[in-house]
Amino acid sequence: MVRVTVVGAGLAGLATALYATTAGHHVVVLERTERLGGRGTSQTVDGAPFGYGLHLLLKKGPLMKLVRTISRLPMVLASPRNDRLMIPGHGMVRPRNDVKQAVSHRRALRSVEHEAPVVQAASLLAGSGLPEHGPRYQALQKHRLAWVGEGWAGLAGRMAAALDEVGVLMESNCTVSSVSHGRVELEDGRTFESDVVVLACGFQQARTLLKPIAPSLLEGLATVKASTVDVTLGSRPLGSLHGVVDPEEGAYVLDLSNVQPRLQLEGAYLSAVMAEREGESADERLDRLDRFLHRHATGWDAHVLHQRRQRSVEVQTTGRKPSFDACAKHGLLFAGEWVASDHSLADAAVETGRLVGQNIARALN
Repeated sequence: MVRVTVVGAGLAGLATALYATTAGHHVVVLERTERLGGRGTSQTVDGAPFGYGLHLLLKKGPLMKLVRTISRLPMVLASPRNDRLMIPGHGMVRPRNDVKQAVSHRRALRSVEHEAPVVQAASLLAGSGLPEHGPRYQALQKHRLAWVGEGWAGLAGRMAAALDEVGVLMESNCTVSSVSHGRVELEDGRTFESDVVVLACGFQQARTLLKPIAPSLLEGLATVKASTVDVTLGSRPLGSLHGVVDPEEGAYVLDLSNVQPRLQLEGAYLSAVMAEREGESADERLDRLDRFLHRHATGWDAHVLHQRRQRSVEVQTTGRKPSFDACAKHGLLFAGEWVASDHSLADAAVETGRLVGQNIARALN
């Protein structure tokens, strides 16, 4: 049995703790904020789970597999239909009444013709604002990318509940000031001694904590940011559309009340994301997102019931990502979206948590 201290109680930290506990290790989880789940959180208002921008999940990806393993409660999943996803000036991703265009789009998607608007739109939506042509891009075409009706809080809550059942200590409001060889020091003066420390925090915090140990390890990594608007309306400005994806703007908006009718909302629930452009400020990007919404969801702002706006949200990281055991000789392991894996976004966070949890003893030998 190895003593493990996990820094961060986001999806990566919770997944690490679950897999490490299953492997027979003693685990303590430390979280800087008051809530568990990190950015994987949401707040349900009048039946709509408000998150931080739309993020579709692989139905058979690492996160879904883990949640199904630890919880028998069914999940309410819904996938956007490609015949109801509109690309401005180019029709639907999968046209229904134009055989010639449908064949052209299908050919472009299968052969990944990068210059084709339908490919750019599909990759933008699959990558949550950053073009992606891997598993998520393929899954979108097969209706295997889904929105979870219970929201992020429901998924993180299931993971936290499973850890609580097996007695894993999870402490909130713990700001870590330094880590080294199994030792974690907090700003309040407390220390935690263990055999291994897992940095399952965000990229920025990890980079700060690693400076005294491996200052150049994360060089070349950069965060991709976006602005988001999530809003419930008393009207349905997108009609029957599931969404609008505009690759030229680097933006998309989905009406989740159309994607998931079980919400039983009288109006719309729009979730919109605008990816950053070089040299653009967060305010400029959010203004551009507002203009995008005015063009494609005309009059939306006159019927707002509830709204959450984010000037700048870190979507993911780009660059050469370190392996989960890149600092094993220092008693440190890594889990998170910023760590190398075969997946991306939330699934990368959970997958790297699995890699760490199942390989702790071997990585430290």
